[in-house]
Amino acid sequence: MNKGRIVWIDIAKGIGIILVVYGHALGGIMNSNGIGVHNSLTIPYNIIYGFHMPLFFFLAGMFVHNWAKRPLKVALSQKLRSLVIPYFVWTIITGSVMALVRKYTNSGLGVKDILLSPIAPFSEYWFLYVLFVIFVIYYLMIRLVNDKGLIVIAFLLFLMRPILYEYWIFNALSLNFLWFVLGAEFQKQKMLNSVMKYSTKKMWFALIVFVVVNILNLIVLRLNVYWIGSYYKVLTVPAGIMFVIYISQLLEKYEAIEAILSWLGGASMAIYVMHLIPIAGCRIIALKLIRYQNLFALSIIITLVALIVCVSIYALIIKTVIGKVVFGKKLVKY
Repeated sequence: MNKGRIVWIDIAKGIGIILVVYGHALGGIMNSNGIGVHNSLTIPYNIIYGFHMPLFFFLAGMFVHNWAKRPLKVALSQKLRSLVIPYFVWTIITGSVMALVRKYTNSGLGVKDILLSPIAPFSEYWFLYVLFVIFVIYYLMIRLVNDKGLIVIAFLLFLMRPILYEYWIFNALSLNFLWFVLGAEFQKQKMLNSVMKYSTKKMWFALIVFVVVNILNLIVLRLNVYWIGSYYKVLTVPAGIMFVIYISQLLEKYEAIEAILSWLGGASMAIYVMHLIPIAGCRIIALKLIRYQNLFALSIIITLVALIVCVSIYALIIKTVIGKVVFGKKLVKY
């Protein structure tokens, strides 16, 4: 473990990136031609999508205070290296591969999507795009209003989501800016840190809340009313984040599990930008060539294959200059 890193946060990122890959594996199968509705796929998919990406924004917000104190040129340079360069590199790589095999994929991505990527992020790369925009917004706004005022603004944007969700990136921005700002406040307020410190009672409480909230969420989603589902995330997101925080602190006690998950957490950016291609490839082979029928088992297999491919590539090239550039790492140590 790197000196100075908070172990449970790396574990939480490790859990989060597994959920991302598994969620995309589930979504890819469900979007394939001829695949009907299967509860073994839709239930875990809806639970995961209730909180998994806001979790990453929350964790990113926990480290924004020190970054926001830097001079503008230094702050922007760091985010250009860690977010913008990987965004364009992997947009071009993934978009090109998907364009070549578009008749076999679900997305139908082409050259047009690559050309429009500066203003219209596609596929999972919206995360890097929106995260960069949120960092910039936070940097500018924290100089105009205090922390509490920023939370109010973020909540107002969240309330406007059902009205403006179709415009540009507002759907993702309005949801995740709130949890980013709350993550920043969480880290700043020591009282909140003590409240979220692990205990067995808190863990069980978080589990019960998570289960109840998600059972109700499955009912809410059946209504198929966007504004209701949008506002219900005010429950699914904190329930998911709280549960992951407690379980991450619990797993910190188990050396082998901690080592694996914290390593995955450290490699989460690399896994995130790379996993779409192995997921699509594995799914195409399984469904269209082998015609594998057990869809739940297939979702697990695809997830494992994608993770193995991504971590293998990451381990091979991360120490090279190319690896550091494409994964947004520092080229030199300071």
